[in-house]
Amino acid sequence: MGRNATQIGRGILIPAIFLFSSTNLLSRLQSKLPVVSAGSDRLLTGRALRDALAQQRSVTSQDSPLRQALQRLRAETGIAIVLDRRIDPSRRVDASTEYVTTRNSISAHAASAGASASFGDSFVLIGPSAAAGRLRTLTAVNRKSILSMRRELDAELYRSLTKSRDWSWPELSEPRRMLVEAAGIMGTTVDNPEMIPHDLWATGNLPPLAFVDYATLVLVQFDLNFEVTADSTIRIVSGAESVVIEQTHRIPAREKEIVVQRWKKEFPQLTVNWKGRSAAVTVAATVETHERLRKLIRDDNTEPVTAAGVKDRLFTMTATAGTPVARVIATLRKSGIEIRIDGLTDEELAPLLLQTVEFDLVKSPGAEFFPQIFSIWQANVTVSADGVVLRFPAP
Repeated sequence: MGRNATQIGRGILIPAIFLFSSTNLLSRLQSKLPVVSAGSDRLLTGRALRDALAQQRSVTSQDSPLRQALQRLRAETGIAIVLDRRIDPSRRVDASTEYVTTRNSISAHAASAGASASFGDSFVLIGPSAAAGRLRTLTAVNRKSILSMRRELDAELYRSLTKSRDWSWPELSEPRRMLVEAAGIMGTTVDNPEMIPHDLWATGNLPPLAFVDYATLVLVQFDLNFEVTADSTIRIVSGAESVVIEQTHRIPAREKEIVVQRWKKEFPQLTVNWKGRSAAVTVAATVETHERLRKLIRDDNTEPVTAAGVKDRLFTMTATAGTPVARVIATLRKSGIEIRIDGLTDEELAPLLLQTVEFDLVKSPGAEFFPQIFSIWQANVTVSADGVVLRFPAP
């Protein structure tokens, strides 16, 4: 393939969303994960969610509304993704990645919208960096606060506050009313609901959550928080600009100096408090920092799972009527798929690249996917682990 043709193929983008998933990883996780398809309400939590975030995929969202792109990710992965009220859902995003983890793909979408992603144990929030950065820590602090009040609260109220429920909300829900009604379900009231500004929200789909997690998620979007009073009511309070939680880490005595050096290298401003001569250390930091500190204790720098070959992946791709072949090739290349065309000069290839195709393929194996999308050409299509070769026969 000549240089000019390569430039033509790379220079045109297709305004659609395409997701490419690893067959090997999906089959390995099949026994652990529920089957998730478009429109499924079965959302992943805990270990299943962490496994789904670690799956590798190539995602291309080009000139797509952010909400549409996130809905597609949710349908493909079973991960609940909440869009903060302050992020414009109609914003057009261009989030194209090579073969990376789903976590990185979601982060790329957030960054394309000028936002950040917070990865919890039940859902992902995409919002302003400050709010996303404190959500998990604030949730942990609120959980700890409720736990500390266990003996002070009515036993039934404590059980109600910690029980997981479905808090999903319908279209045009008012967050103030959402919290008031949730408190009523708990058997208590909100002292000052007027602290929550009037707003109307789009549909929100969540897995079952404890009230403390749900309330924190709603209120963090207004830079607010809550507390349970001595009278067992809910009071809305202003949120802190930054929040940390204290945790204790235990380090094998013989590795103490090595671990300390790792910590200092990555977190030079971190303050630690050793408990006497023991290898236990107390740190006040965000939840994400604590997670990283634990990995550094283990010296955990696990390499990403090796990507499956192109031939063995499952591909989902849509090309609307009138889409030039050049656009399809450009999109695939941007997603990390190597495509080589042999047997034609640039002049011979140029008109072929302008030919149009239309298809809608879902979870099609690479060995079938590429011959089908290039069936418009009289070329021999070879799909290997490394890429795709299109060979035109000699005249």
